[in-house]
Amino acid sequence: MSYTRLLSFATLVILALGALPAACSSGSTKDRSGTGVSDSSMSAKASGTTASPPSAEFMRSRTSLLATAFTVASQMPMNPHERDRARVQESVVQACLELGLLDQAAQFADQMHGWRQGIVLALLGQRYAGLGQIDKAREYAAQALLVDVGESTWGKDFVATEVARIYVKLGDEGKAYATVSPALQAERGRIEAERTAKLPESQLDAQADQFDKAIATMNFDLVRGAIDGYLAWLDRVVDDAPRRERALKALSAAIPGLPWDLQVRCNVQLADVLFAHGYKELASLQLDRAGELFRATVFLPEDTAPLGVVVVKARIRMGDANAARAELQRLRAEFEPRAEIIQDFLRAASWRSLAEGYQLLGDTNDVGRCYAAALDAGALNPNARPRAEDLSATCVSMAVSGFMPSTELLLRIEHIRAGLADPW
Repeated sequence: MSYTRLLSFATLVILALGALPAACSSGSTKDRSGTGVSDSSMSAKASGTTASPPSAEFMRSRTSLLATAFTVASQMPMNPHERDRARVQESVVQACLELGLLDQAAQFADQMHGWRQGIVLALLGQRYAGLGQIDKAREYAAQALLVDVGESTWGKDFVATEVARIYVKLGDEGKAYATVSPALQAERGRIEAERTAKLPESQLDAQADQFDKAIATMNFDLVRGAIDGYLAWLDRVVDDAPRRERALKALSAAIPGLPWDLQVRCNVQLADVLFAHGYKELASLQLDRAGELFRATVFLPEDTAPLGVVVVKARIRMGDANAARAELQRLRAEFEPRAEIIQDFLRAASWRSLAEGYQLLGDTNDVGRCYAAALDAGALNPNARPRAEDLSATCVSMAVSGFMPSTELLLRIEHIRAGLADPW
């Protein structure tokens, strides 16, 4: 996701209406600070079980996959693929942050260039700030600001904003606002969003009033920002019945105005919030609504399985493995005969999403088959750049989902990596 798009969801509503709480955006369960958790962790947490500590062999496999993913990304020549290379490298570092592998994230960050290096250094600083390691956090803040971003003025602004968020987490708001120019109102809005995560309860109702006004504008960016705000607001007030009803009513009115895929995702997010607080029946209703929206809408062939698996994963998190497995099998049965009509550089994403679903269910054989298909599909393009992007993404998916590839799959990964050469 581009940073321009990332900012559009929440910052416009902040600028027009005041501060937002931290948004529950799609993808990670938290924000860009890298405090998200893997799907397997979310599943264990939702089911009330405690995940056992990973074995040394498992951790070696996970870190090796991430190292391969980063190596593959770094094989892309800087000229003419500097942007793609940095973007894919960043996705690997984000995975390391998601999994709490901060040392590996730092190692990879040191090998990057440009403004995305500054971003990941700042995200590392945010993680250390969240862990209470103040000196480390300040060290990464300083490093991020020293990164040579070249002629990218907006890249410099993004880095400064992420650094400012480190200072907010450390309680140094003066330093935070001094880091970002007053002229950069959108960026300062993100700083304000960081601050409002601890908004006093006495200000919550006034903030919800502002969300209501944003929804009433029917402006996409304002409505989306207000929905994200209301999801975070609900997370805080869910046990207060009148406030809970207010949030649910507002969200049920606002979500239908979004594009269909976002309607599905937002209903899943709402279900997750409710389920996390023990409102299982309400959560089930929201998740059923997401499933109904998905089944009633025709999506592009390359988008269908990845979006459907979003619903499947939520069902697994909520303990309904049988329904999840049935939905996953249906998605796969619909995808396989249509795979050939999807462009080769888009095909592997569906196989990866299916594999991630099977991994959460513990269906090991199906996981391996889907990841093997993802590797094969990603290796079809005659140009090395899309092959490298797909291979890196598949290795990241394996690592984050907790899949340990067989010797055969590892050899296949290495064979594809070794074949990355001109033409790029």
